[in-house]
This record gives sequence, C-alpha cells and structure tokens, in this order.
Amino acid sequence: MRQFLIVLKFELGNYFKNKSFLLTTIVLMVLAVGIIAVPGLIFGSGGKTEKNAGQTVELAEEQPGQEDKIPQDTGEQERYALYDINGSIEDPSAFASSMGQNISWIMCGSENEVEEMVNSGEAEAGFIVEDLLHYTYVVEDRSTYDTVQETFSEAAAATYRSQVLEEKGLDPAEIEALYQTQPESETRVLGKDSAGSYAYTYMLIMVLYFLLIFYGQMIATSVTSEKSNRAIEILVTSVDSSSLIFGKVLAGAISGLIQCALILGSAVGAYQIFRDSWGGLLDNVFDIPVPVWATFAVFGMMGYLLYAFCFGMLGALVSKTEDISKASAPVLMLYIISFFIAIFGLNDSNGLLVRAASFIPFTSSNGMLIRVAMGSVEMWEVIVSGVLLAAFCAGAGVLAAKIFRFGTLMYGNPIKFTTALKKIRER
Repeated sequence: MRQFLIVLKFELGNYFKNKSFLLTTIVLMVLAVGIIAVPGLIFGSGGKTEKNAGQTVELAEEQPGQEDKIPQDTGEQERYALYDINGSIEDPSAFASSMGQNISWIMCGSENEVEEMVNSGEAEAGFIVEDLLHYTYVVEDRSTYDTVQETFSEAAAATYRSQVLEEKGLDPAEIEALYQTQPESETRVLGKDSAGSYAYTYMLIMVLYFLLIFYGQMIATSVTSEKSNRAIEILVTSVDSSSLIFGKVLAGAISGLIQCALILGSAVGAYQIFRDSWGGLLDNVFDIPVPVWATFAVFGMMGYLLYAFCFGMLGALVSKTEDISKASAPVLMLYIISFFIAIFGLNDSNGLLVRAASFIPFTSSNGMLIRVAMGSVEMWEVIVSGVLLAAFCAGAGVLAAKIFRFGTLMYGNPIKFTTALKKIRER
C-alpha cells in the first residue's frame, strides 16, 4: 500500500505540475464561464434596450422628393430608406412600431434615390413599396443574420390584414385576440419526462466520452513512458509492478475527474450568477435530479475506471510511446460503439437496445444512466448491473497488473494481447 501511495502521489504531481495540463484546465474553465456569462450579459442588456424598440415618433412635414427623418429620441435608431409608390403605408411611424424596431425612415421620391441612400451609407437598407403585398428590399451587403426583410414582411402582412378587416367592419384587435387564444392544459407525467431530461443526460454522456478520449491515451502513455525511456529497469527492482500500474491508472483517472469537476463547476457557478439573465433557459441542463447524479457517480466512474484499466493494460504491451495509438485502437472502438448506442438510445430509453446495453459492463455506464434519467428501471436491475460492472472493473485491474508484470519481463519485445493472456494462463 505504501508503494502504491508513493506512485499515486508522484503521478498526480506530474499531472498537476504539467504546464499544458494546468493551462488547458484554466482555458476550459474560462471558456465555460464565458459561454454562460457572455450571453447572460447580452440578454441582460437586451432587456434594457428593448424599451426603446418600436417607439412611435411623429414624422416631420416634408416636401415631395425631399428627405424626411423621424426625430431622434433616446436610444439608437436604425435608418432605412422608404419609397412608398402608392402611399400604401399610411402611418410609417406606426408601421415601424409594428416591426418592433426603433426606425428612422428616410422618405424618398424615386427608386434611384433609395439606391443612392443605401450606396452612400446614409441608410442601412431601403424598401421600394408598390403595395403592402409587393415590395423590393434594397441592401448593399446582406449578412447571414439579416432579418430586416422578414420583419418588414411580417409588419406589412399584419397591416394588410388590419386594413382588410376594417373595410369589412371587423375589429382587427378582436380578431388578433381570438387567434392568440390558446387552450390551457396540464401535463401529468407518471414516469420519467424524457423530453425534460434529454439535455442533461446528453451532457453527462458527452462528459464521459471526452474523459475517455482525452485521458485514455494519457493513461496509456504514462504506463509506457518508463519503458520507452528505460526507467522501468530501475523501477521494477524497487517498486511492485501492481503498485506501479494501479498508481498510474488511478492517478490519470483522478486528475481527469478533478479537471472535469473544475470545468463543470465553473459552468454551473456561472449559470447560478447569470440565471436571471438567461430566464431559466438552461435549467434543463443544470437542474439534474439526485438519482441521476448518483447513477452518474457510480456507473460513470466505474465505467471510466474499467476503460482506464484497459488503456493501461494495452499501454503495458508496447515499449514505445509511438505505438500507443495503434495498440489502444480496439478499446477506443469499443467505447465509440458504446457511445453511439447511447446516442441512439436517447430517443428510445426503454428500447431493447438500451436495456441490453445497461447490463453489459462495457456499455452499462451509458445504458444505465439513460434508463435512470429517462426511462423505467427496477432497483434489482440497477444492483445487478452495478455488481457486474464492479466485478469487471476489479477484474480489469487485476488483469492489467498481471499483463504489466509480464510486459516488464518481456521488455523491449512487441507483445500481442492474446500472447500475454496465454502466458498468464500457463503461469
């Protein structure tokens, strides 16, 4: 045990003293906080500027063909050129209000004048209106996020409907209120709400995926590094091989979990600060029930350790770090299969595929998480699956220690996994 703790402490020190590890952790924490904070600040400020949007202002008197500008008020206004050929827009100020924007119209007397205003930059865009159902949108450079034309179309359609209703003696406000009336309903979910739990279940599966992808290779590299630089010749004479492999694998697993906890903790903390700005939009992502957290902690971490021992096992079979990618490919492929089963299983949490995957140790970390979060599962199923996963996890650790011991004896020679198993059985 003392040798194991020494190796574990040494390997953890290597991770936490590694500049790239620390830099990656800090950058990802800042990025996680930024992803939550920046939109929160934008949404928060958006509520303030929204008061000025769509304010109705009076048009000044104009001469035909002359520019007429809406008087500036508090708040930044958008300047658009308008040539209303047949006078279809009776009240441009009210029309701007129906667009939901704070607009300063530049009234023009010809199509050429509209184009000149847009070309010179005096107007951001322009409209040549034949009638409320036919117009031309004039813009210099149209961006991908340009929604001005759609907004104008909606306002023109609403104005046209109002005019037609008024001509028929109907009140547009009453008609609009009639269309806005929605039935009141309540939802009573007797089991699990898959739609509500989809977001955080997907997030937790992605967390496990990135942990394995990022740290699997690092664990294998850590196991192989001493063999590559020949330090293993000294280590095996003073430290038990089981202490070496367990210390290296668990150090990689612990460092990965700590980094993951810091990044997720930063995101959760930032969301708690900016929750009001988001309007509870991400509650489905961060509001995770206790049973789901417990399942993730038990099955997710045991599954992570199972694959970590597999990576360490394969790392013990090679003597050069450049051979790790080739040696670890089977384990990566196995987890990718588990990952895709989980992704497809999110749409059918009670399906046969997910139910079967929840009992197979190499896929149960994702399968059981999906069933607990989104489907129906009995307690005995959770217990049986957990026992199987724990047994395989312990077995993988023991097998990894034996293969590592055998790999040190065969140091310098390429070893196949089947050959190592055969030699271990003979012993």
